[in-house]
Amino acid sequence: MASNPQNKKGQALKKNKKAIESYMKYSGMGVQMALVIAAGSFAGVYLDKYLETKPLFVVIGSLGAVFLALYLFIRQILAESPPEDPEEE
Repeated sequence: MASNPQNKKGQALKKNKKAIESYMKYSGMGVQMALVIAAGSFAGVYLDKYLETKPLFVVIGSLGAVFLALYLFIRQILAESPPEDPEEE
């Protein structure tokens, strides 16, 4: 029995679609991290200009934004991972 070329094409499309979805998910997480860090940095620059302090709020805003971005990233990764089965041990 000969293999169906349509079936092979369908499997290739499903595999390609899954790869694209994965790429989009992780690139979206990267964009989210960049936007959070940029927002924290710009907020620090604004507060430094408004309160006439030099590097204080830029440093605080940037570091706070990095920690917030990492927290959001880890939370998303853990939410997508399957729960552990306690009976496996």
